[in-house]
Amino acid sequence: MKIIGVIPARYKSSRFPGKPLTDICGKPMIYWVYRQAKKVEEFDRVYVATDDERIRDACTEHGMDVIMTADSHPTGSDRVAEVARKVEGDLFVNVQGDEPVIDPEMIRQVISIFREDDSVYFGSLKKEITDPEEIRAASTVKVVTDDRGDALYFSRSVIPSNLKDGRLARVFRHVGIYAYKREFLLNFSEMEQTELELGEGIEPLRAMQNGYKIRLKETEYSSIGVDLPEHIAPVEEIIRASEWR
Repeated sequence: MKIIGVIPARYKSSRFPGKPLTDICGKPMIYWVYRQAKKVEEFDRVYVATDDERIRDACTEHGMDVIMTADSHPTGSDRVAEVARKVEGDLFVNVQGDEPVIDPEMIRQVISIFREDDSVYFGSLKKEITDPEEIRAASTVKVVTDDRGDALYFSRSVIPSNLKDGRLARVFRHVGIYAYKREFLLNFSEMEQTELELGEGIEPLRAMQNGYKIRLKETEYSSIGVDLPEHIAPVEEIIRASEWR
């Protein structure tokens, strides 16, 4: 199985324009994401997928493989699908471009889903959460799965909702790393965005509303996403402490 890592990166962002190029310990953020992805031995190749020449130039300067993509993609998965049309591969892994300290083991875990069950075509991760504030936060995507690990629903609301007098059910946060078999990914990108996907702002709901399944594996690892400029300082502390430079 030929496995390709893809890091979608766009310059335009309503909350943080130019985020992939923001300076972290002297290098653009996208550099650190790419560096972590390259530690995954299972990858045959790793690419940054972007629609912006500034990001392309930064990738070239730092020796990263980059593919230019259209500027019309509504989601990162759609951008990865364009790469899948241009690059030979069996499995494509979407590594979030705003997680510069992602643990490579998380990427290996999502890949392992497909090696454990060849029938899976769409995979991701979940992590149990217990902090009441994180559970209630709309910024936290929650997921409920069946006993096999296939998702039943994703929401920014609290699911399961039986949390009135203490935690009566485990609550899981969706960890936004995706892996897709090539044929499914190309089909996914041809689907119209659905009411549920647009309403929740969660990509897998497009597949689920069209009758497809997504398998999730529980992970013990966490990562730090950079959504706003104030998130940079904690990331720099981790990088300096780990002596990654």
